[in-house]
Amino acid sequence: MPQFKEFKKVLPAANLPMLPDYSIDEEAYRNHLRWLMTFDIGGLVISGHAGELESLTPKEKIRVAEIARAEIPSHLPMVVGCTGLSTRELIECARDAKAAGADGLLVMPIPHFAFGAVDRPELVVPCFEALADAVDLPMIVFRYGAKTGLMYSVEVLLKIAEKVPRVVAIKDSSFEYEPAWVEFQNFPRKINFLVAHGSLFLIRFATSDGAVSSFSNVAPEFITRLFELAHSGQMEEATKLFNKIRPLSDAIYHKQPLMQHWVVEKEALVARGRFPRAVVRQPFQPLRPEHIEGIRQAVAASGLAPLA
Repeated sequence: MPQFKEFKKVLPAANLPMLPDYSIDEEAYRNHLRWLMTFDIGGLVISGHAGELESLTPKEKIRVAEIARAEIPSHLPMVVGCTGLSTRELIECARDAKAAGADGLLVMPIPHFAFGAVDRPELVVPCFEALADAVDLPMIVFRYGAKTGLMYSVEVLLKIAEKVPRVVAIKDSSFEYEPAWVEFQNFPRKINFLVAHGSLFLIRFATSDGAVSSFSNVAPEFITRLFELAHSGQMEEATKLFNKIRPLSDAIYHKQPLMQHWVVEKEALVARGRFPRAVVRQPFQPLRPEHIEGIRQAVAASGLAPLA
């Protein structure tokens, strides 16, 4: 039986450091995970989009999970991102994750769902039912934003939760969080809502159960405290804190296309002295020097590191 029955608080989605030859920098990754665990987090998410999941081979995904499992103590949940072009691939990914020690799964939507399925429960729910039958781990459903074509409708989310008891949370990265959250207040069992868009944390932390966020892997000391303040209703203090990190939030969420989001985060971690380099695999592209300088300035303006 799985150890964890829910996921809550801030779960940083860890970026994956790489060597100049694009292989995984295992030493830097271990150090990064150890650093994140010094903060008041609710768990760690590995091999999510921030971990460049789609660029990893199946063997590399297993290795990343094994490294993380060796570092993450048993009392802290390790959630592993799973994706696939088909239900079968998704199941294979989930089985590998469980074998490597995962405590839960962050389930990405199958790309074909963008072709008219996201508001059709009969087309989406069977995938989750098959996954639950194959792997006995609790699941977080990843709800993408509308521009991706992969934003599950509220009806689909409700039906997934109804038919698949292993679903315990929804990661909502859309701009339609509030209607979904309201509908789930009357759901027969508790489904935790974990938000993702860092520029909206101040508002959404007041009602959400936490976050699955790569922003929190860049500034964990701020994001964990922001959740504590906003979730407990201390909005004046939360607003002051959010305003302090707004330069970095703007740099991550508003200065580059979403595709480059994780490149920006790696550069921010370099500026903080947490990553030795900001190497990314294609299709992600290195940033131009002036953009890197802007990130360094944003990190400094947020009080996270002096300019070197």
